[in-house]
Amino acid sequence: MSTITRRSIVAASLAIPAVVRAQPALTDIKFSLAAPLDGSNAAFFLAEERGWFREAGVRVQFDPSGGSGEAVTRVGSGTYDMGIADLGVLLDFNGKNPAAAARCVYMLYYRSPLCAASFARANINSAADLVGKRIGAALTDGAYRLFPAYAARTGIDASTIRWQYGDLRLREAMLLRGDAEAILGFDSTMFFGLTRNGARAADIKFLYFADAGMPLYGNGLIASKRLLESNPDAVRRFTAAAARGWQAAIADPAAAAAALGKREALIEVPLETERLRWLINNQLVTDESRADGLGGVRPDRIAEMCATVSAAFGLAPPVTPAGLFDAAFLPDAAIRRVPV
Repeated sequence: MSTITRRSIVAASLAIPAVVRAQPALTDIKFSLAAPLDGSNAAFFLAEERGWFREAGVRVQFDPSGGSGEAVTRVGSGTYDMGIADLGVLLDFNGKNPAAAARCVYMLYYRSPLCAASFARANINSAADLVGKRIGAALTDGAYRLFPAYAARTGIDASTIRWQYGDLRLREAMLLRGDAEAILGFDSTMFFGLTRNGARAADIKFLYFADAGMPLYGNGLIASKRLLESNPDAVRRFTAAAARGWQAAIADPAAAAAALGKREALIEVPLETERLRWLINNQLVTDESRADGLGGVRPDRIAEMCATVSAAFGLAPPVTPAGLFDAAFLPDAAIRRVPV
């Protein structure tokens, strides 16, 4: 072959555009939070900031909500792919909507934060002290949704409650103004909402649903029936990335709150750091999660929860553990380990 011919071939090959390998398309996941943007959500934004969702091949739209009731309805209806919500609220939904039943795929709150908050002057020391009281609640909140189960467990007449309804973000104002004698919700949400508006921490009292012997788990990651059936691998990949975020947030709550602050300019990062620390110390890190790692549930406890809450709501047949929680999507033990 002549030199001119060889040169012509080389020149022609250089003129051919290089083949660009397309990156695999990201799977879009629409995710419902169980609260407005605050420290309870910060771990997700830390995972996003560090690129772990993209690394897992998912692109996530995180939307705030008015509480677990709204989050469960969104995911159960299929308008959202995944979310975070209270397991008791999910149980109630699944029992009443078996054809649309979502599943929890990763447990986070090993001690339920659901409770009634009041000021010491109201003298609310037991469930019986709630009878006839004005209680503030948000219709979409998990504590309100599960109050009938709490009432059944404690033997009080829920029909005697004089409900004062309002938005999740206005609930603490009801108590501060005296419009309600107690309010329902998450302990951390109400505590920081009250102290931020001038209440003394020593004046705030909590009456926990769990202390009445209700074997409740709290919030976990939930997935819609549609996504579980159509793209189970996306559920698995999202869950692993979120687990990395929660593990990192436990190790460094300030970094997680800072990531949240970059998402929402009005966030008070020091306050949300303290909110996240509260959740870590009171809900996430327990003897059970230290021993087993985050994400899973214990068979005897989840069975007792299903039986207790199903009976309280009159669900027939009762929701079974398999109808509520699916362990098939748990990631490796290394990223489930509690780092403290």
